[in-house]
Amino acid sequence: MNEKPLEWIAECGESMGHRLGRFASLGAAVALFLFYAMSRQLFALIGLALFAGLFAWMQMHAFLEYEFCYFDGDVDVAAIFNRARRKKKMHFHLDDVEYMVKKIDPQQETKYFCCKRDGGSVYTLITNQEGKRTAIVLEADPAFVKVMEMKRKVR
Repeated sequence: MNEKPLEWIAECGESMGHRLGRFASLGAAVALFLFYAMSRQLFALIGLALFAGLFAWMQMHAFLEYEFCYFDGDVDVAAIFNRARRKKKMHFHLDDVEYMVKKIDPQQETKYFCCKRDGGSVYTLITNQEGKRTAIVLEADPAFVKVMEMKRKVR
């Protein structure tokens, strides 16, 4: 069944906790640098390296987007960090989807691919992959919702 391919992006941005973590790690690195400059203690140098590494890692993961690609029954989910680096997060087929609801419906295993702050067009897909029931929370495109309605998977 050759359907039209769909692509959409859900922007999450950067959370306040992430911003505070970056600020705290940078502050700790600066404080340890000043302490090391005055005392020449080895543990201060090690701590400086750790906090500088933590800051660099948090800087690389500061801005987050999720990209969804739907084509012929297959859905691919990828995370895009800082609008540059892409990492494949999940792949599932619509035959594995039991139903879809327009709310956040947590299960035992829930995977979030949306901005948790917004209530917008957030849907939960309940899948049964390899005998494991998983809830996938995502921001759905209206065209994807229509496809799901045609397949009678929306509740």
